[in-house]
Amino acid sequence: MEAMYNGEFYPCETVVPTSPEYRKAIQTCAALMEQLSHRLSKEDYALVEELRAQNAIAQCEESESHFKYGFSAGLIVQQEAHEQLQNKK
Repeated sequence: MEAMYNGEFYPCETVVPTSPEYRKAIQTCAALMEQLSHRLSKEDYALVEELRAQNAIAQCEESESHFKYGFSAGLIVQQEAHEQLQNKK
């Protein structure tokens, strides 16, 4: 809560998956990009890099939407739980 209040809450920048699957996928992507850099012309490789950049933007937008939805759902669950407690009293 303090981080949110102080403007230090950046989940998209600070939360990084730690699963072995994620690490393996990142390493595989790096290895594939390395292979492509040797096989493709500079122009074609630039297209691949642009594709990757645009895909990253799309993934960030998707992650933001998922975060907003999950946060909203959590607030709704909390509100319903609070209302149920109030009704029992």
